[in-house]
Amino acid sequence: MKNKKILFLLISVVFFSCQDYLDVPPLNVLSDDQVFSSESGITAYMATLYNDLPIEDFRFGKGGFNQTGPGGARLPHVSGEAMRDGANDIINMGDGTWWPLWDYGKIRRVTYFIETLPRYKSNFPDEKYNAWLGEAYFIRAYCYFAMVKRYGGVPIVKTVLQYNPDDLNSLRIPRGQEKDCYDFIGEDLDKAAQLLPRSETILGQGRATAYAAFTLKSRAMVYAGCIAKYGTLDAEHCIGIDAQYADAYFQKAYNAADSVVASGKFSLYRKNSDLQKNYAELFLAQSSPENIFVKYFQRTVNAHGWDVYFIPFQYRGSGYSSGMNPTLEFAEKFEHLDGTPADFSTRIQGTRFVNPADLFKDLDARFWGSIIYPNSIFKGDTCSFQKGLILEDGSKYETATSYDQLYTSTVTGLKYHVVGKSGVGSYSGNTTGFCIRKYMNDSYQQAEIKENYSEQHWIDMRYAEVYLNGAEAAVELGTNQDQTQLSTALTWINDLRSRAGLKALELPELTRDKVRNERRIELAFENQAYWDLRRWRIADKEINGKKFTALYPYFDIKNNNYKFETKAVNSYTYTFSTKMYYEMIPAGEISKNKNLVQNPQYN
Repeated sequence: MKNKKILFLLISVVFFSCQDYLDVPPLNVLSDDQVFSSESGITAYMATLYNDLPIEDFRFGKGGFNQTGPGGARLPHVSGEAMRDGANDIINMGDGTWWPLWDYGKIRRVTYFIETLPRYKSNFPDEKYNAWLGEAYFIRAYCYFAMVKRYGGVPIVKTVLQYNPDDLNSLRIPRGQEKDCYDFIGEDLDKAAQLLPRSETILGQGRATAYAAFTLKSRAMVYAGCIAKYGTLDAEHCIGIDAQYADAYFQKAYNAADSVVASGKFSLYRKNSDLQKNYAELFLAQSSPENIFVKYFQRTVNAHGWDVYFIPFQYRGSGYSSGMNPTLEFAEKFEHLDGTPADFSTRIQGTRFVNPADLFKDLDARFWGSIIYPNSIFKGDTCSFQKGLILEDGSKYETATSYDQLYTSTVTGLKYHVVGKSGVGSYSGNTTGFCIRKYMNDSYQQAEIKENYSEQHWIDMRYAEVYLNGAEAAVELGTNQDQTQLSTALTWINDLRSRAGLKALELPELTRDKVRNERRIELAFENQAYWDLRRWRIADKEINGKKFTALYPYFDIKNNNYKFETKAVNSYTYTFSTKMYYEMIPAGEISKNKNLVQNPQYN
């Protein structure tokens, strides 16, 4: 299986039911001997487990996983990173039904594997047996973490439950406390890290390694630490963690991150000397020293539509474009190379630009690697987001239905395009004057920009996140714990900043807010920001009641230059109340299990 990629596809042979653990399981299609006696049977079983892994990738949205079509809101739409062209569909996001994931079918199948495989241990070399068992512990931890970050404490089911019509109460397991869930996740990941191989040569690309287990542990433990430090304990509703445990979780997160770094097996992607292009290439490269755990896509099997949905209008293929537009608030999180803030909204005051791209000079290389901005070069062409014209009398003309619409000057008689080729407007879908660059494949021809065609792989875990998880944990622990950890964290953050061309930080500058901002920039549009805002317990302050802002360039005919203006662009108000730090336990699950308690404010 060396170098073989495991694709996340559903194998046609279904071994076990996807039903909830309270339902009656059907008879197995194949016997245990048929599945567990051969490597091919185990590989097929494992493929179903990977296929069901709740990775929040290109095809994840408010309705769940593996969705096709432009769909409803995605995580960047609700984090303030980007707005959707039809983003008024998020006004009901407070009902607790978004991002659903209450699926004990997944837990049952992987637990069955953990319980059954040991009976067939003698059939396989220890190396393969340990790797498979390690994968199973990794997958179970991954699934539990995905549920716990949504709901808080959930039922902890460590064994396969057997249906007994005379004892249904034994199946009605109550929710565990949130701390107990995180401890269980940590235990499974410790087992996984011990059993899994240190490289992909044994199991193949796309399969978990020990370093994926360490990375997931750093992610989960820093989350648990924040719940303890910034959340509220409500044991009655199985949510929250006592604050006394915060430091212990942060230390576990730091240790897990340090284990990956100390291995020396990973490094940041630095294959292109052009720092802007280098960062953009990171997400398209077929191989990278930064990749730790990757979900692969294949055109004829499970392709996605990232390019067709989010590409600027002038490059569109089969009809869609500009489906997710970065906000000015997010764009201003970046810095200039000398470390000064981007501060676009201030810098445009009283300033005109011959070329709109001049506003974005000398920025963090991750800016262009993440965002297509006015007059930036994309696919060898200038991407024009011109919103309209400033006429000779100073009035605006911005009503246009296409780029072809012209305005004839009453003074010079010259003709001007009212809007840019990708200009902001209902015809283009663009709402903010920016588009997403990250993960966009600029090598696709126009005819290739269509649904279910893109096959960029999703980098679920990469070395940059390891740095960020570890650095955040070190800063949260503070100087009272270990000055060496803070110094190490500074080295990690400065490695990220060096790749982006930014000025290095000094130790006093390594604050909690600075590390958080580095995380927002580095992991932009990677479906982490929304969960970060939740665990930091600042989403109700940063999102609730928010109207996000656009940055629009206008061409001034009289002065032959460009003027930028800002504007609040959503006509509705974003909603995030404190109850939304946890999702609603599905009503159907509570009706089946009277021992489940609902999360606060959802009754």
